[in-house]
Amino acid sequence: MANSVAVDIAKLWAPSNLRRAAPGILLCCAIAAIAFVANANHWMQFGRVFIPPLIVTLVVGMMLQPLSTRDVLKPGLEFSGRTLLRTGVALYGAQLTLGQLVDGGALPIVIAIAAVSGTIVFGAVAARMMGLSRDFGFLTGCATGVCGAAAAMATSAVLPRHPNSDRDLAFAVMGVNFISTVTMVIYPTLHQWLGYNTFEMGVFLGGSIHDVAQVAGAGETLGKDYLTIAIITKLLRVACLLPAVTVIAWWVARGGEKAGDARPTPPVFLFGFLILAAVNSLGLVPHGVQTALAQVSSFLIIAAIAALGIKTSLMALVRIGPKPVVLLLIETVFIGLLVAGLIYALRGVGM
Repeated sequence: MANSVAVDIAKLWAPSNLRRAAPGILLCCAIAAIAFVANANHWMQFGRVFIPPLIVTLVVGMMLQPLSTRDVLKPGLEFSGRTLLRTGVALYGAQLTLGQLVDGGALPIVIAIAAVSGTIVFGAVAARMMGLSRDFGFLTGCATGVCGAAAAMATSAVLPRHPNSDRDLAFAVMGVNFISTVTMVIYPTLHQWLGYNTFEMGVFLGGSIHDVAQVAGAGETLGKDYLTIAIITKLLRVACLLPAVTVIAWWVARGGEKAGDARPTPPVFLFGFLILAAVNSLGLVPHGVQTALAQVSSFLIIAAIAALGIKTSLMALVRIGPKPVVLLLIETVFIGLLVAGLIYALRGVGM
């Protein structure tokens, strides 16, 4: 199987395949570059309201949706939406170090594991109870429980493909980011009402807000001490991306379904994520290289989102209906209550 996977990877990056995919790849990268420039120059900052690059990219891509029918662009859109995505997720692992993740003691670790596993299971069960598919519950549950858009993209890559896969992923990316922004503003105001100390409040922010950027924004609102522990807790949830998506892929495969591209295969890109995280934990990745890999990872994921936007019809997104919106809201409330309750409960055991 390892040889087969290596052959598949070699084919994807073969010069002939890249030449055929070049027009679509260049279009997606151009859209991502526009979003990066807008972000660097603060063009999308309106007072305290900030529109993240991934949302800019997704919207611009959706405006260009008629181009998705062009034969010259189709190979590149598929390549960007899959291969660039998976490469970006793998490189994301270089941002993690195990030393940083355990510095906060046991509480952030327990909270992160409970938040991730509990929300994914809850999402799958709640989705079925609401008449939605189990896989849609996995998609939104992992996005809510782990790390927002990056987790949604990684989960989608290992779920069986269906006619509405791109629409569901676009909804998850936009919905989770919007809810993350709302919680970034609201949760810091709950500090006194919750009765948490500085450490506990940082854990709450990092354990319950979906996206890394919004966790940083919420922590920054309260101060440096809150920000540090919030980021550590959030990085612990990000570190759960590999096991979470691997388990989802296994669960899909055990039912005889086709995970990801065409058959049940190991999520190779996630093993790349783990290897880079381990190498970085050993201190073998220089800070400059780590920073560069983080930028490349972010750019590739945003380019993949551009492909997603181009392939997604706005009308199809509107037709998704109210149930998915309610599911995302319920998952957000669930993870918030779970994290808050565990912080209170674990006070008595000295964590």
